[in-house]
Amino acid sequence: MSVHQKKNGTWFVQYRVPGEKIPRREYFGVGSDGEQKARTRDAEIKLIKTQGKQPLVVGKERMHLDALAQIYITERKTRGASQRWLQEVTRLLNNYVLPALTYKPVDAITYPDVIGFMEAQWGKRTLATRQRYLGYLKALFRFGIEHGLTANNPLAKWRKTRERRRDLHLTVEDLGRLLACAMPHLAWAIEVEWELGTRPGPSELFALRWSDIDFVACHVHVRGTKTLGSNRIIPITPEFRDRLAVMRQKAQSDYVIEYQGRRIGRLQKALHRAAEKAGIKYKVRMYDIRHLFASSMLAGGADLAAVSRILGHSTITTTQQNYYHLLQGEMGRAIRTRPRLGIIADKD
Repeated sequence: MSVHQKKNGTWFVQYRVPGEKIPRREYFGVGSDGEQKARTRDAEIKLIKTQGKQPLVVGKERMHLDALAQIYITERKTRGASQRWLQEVTRLLNNYVLPALTYKPVDAITYPDVIGFMEAQWGKRTLATRQRYLGYLKALFRFGIEHGLTANNPLAKWRKTRERRRDLHLTVEDLGRLLACAMPHLAWAIEVEWELGTRPGPSELFALRWSDIDFVACHVHVRGTKTLGSNRIIPITPEFRDRLAVMRQKAQSDYVIEYQGRRIGRLQKALHRAAEKAGIKYKVRMYDIRHLFASSMLAGGADLAAVSRILGHSTITTTQQNYYHLLQGEMGRAIRTRPRLGIIADKD
C-alpha cells in the first residue's frame, strides 16, 4: 500500500490483493486535491486490512490503461510476439500513452481524449507513423473488450486513411549514380536491398543475419513480422551468393548490414548525402529502392503472384494496388492480345 505520482502529475494508490498477480491501482487526479484523495484512500485501505478484510473488488469500469496494457503485453509475449514488436509497443505505451491517458478509467476515455493526445504527442509525425500508433492503441482497447476487462473502445469507429501514393522518381540509372557516391556501408545496404527487395528498415533489411543465408540452396530467409507473408524465403542468384560470401569474410558482427561492427538502425542521412553528391534533385528514400525493385520486375513481365510473395505482401491485391499503376503499357498490351475481328471473319 502506497501513494504515488505519475509523470503527468496524476496521484494514485497502489496495493495488492491476495490471489491477484497484478497490483491494483486507483487514480485520483492531479494537484493537491488529487494527492489528498489518494492519501485518504490509502489510509482507508490500510484500515480495512488491519481489520483482516480486503478492499472491495473494483469492477471493470475502474480498470485503468496501465493495468490493461500490462496484461496485454504479457499475453502477446506468451503468444510469441516478436521482440522488436514488444519493445516498440512497450516504449510507445510507457513513454507517451500511459502518462497521458491513465488519469481516468479506460471506460471513461473518449475519442476526443485519444485524438487530442495524438495531436499533442505525434502531430508532427508522418501520417503512416500516426496511423500505426493509433492502430496499436485500437488493438489494445479491443483486447480489453474481447477478454471482458473493459467495455469501451474509443477507437472502435476509427479507420486508417488511405495514404496518398508517392510518385516513384528513382530510376535504375539514378540508382547506379547513387551507389557510386555512397559510403561503403550504405553502398552495401543498397546492393542488398536491390537484390532482395526487403522492407528497408529494422524489421527486415537491418535484421538480416548471416545465419539467414543458405549459401548451398542459394536463398535468404527473411524473418519479417509485418504481415502473414512477411516470413519468407527469397531466392538469390549465384553471383549475389558469391558476393555475400566475400562480404561475410569481412563482417565484424552477426548482421549482414553493419557499420563498424554494429547493427545499423537508420540510413537516411547517409542516403541524403549520397543523393546530393550524385546530383539527384528529388528526395530519395531506401523504400524507393524496394518500389523500383518490384516495378522493374513487373515491367519485365514477372508473374504478379511471384513478385507479391518476394515482397512479403499478405495478399496479391496489395501488390496490385501499390504497383500496377506503374505499368503504363499493361492495358495496351492486354488489348493487343485479342485477335483482329477481320481475321476471325476471314476464317469463317
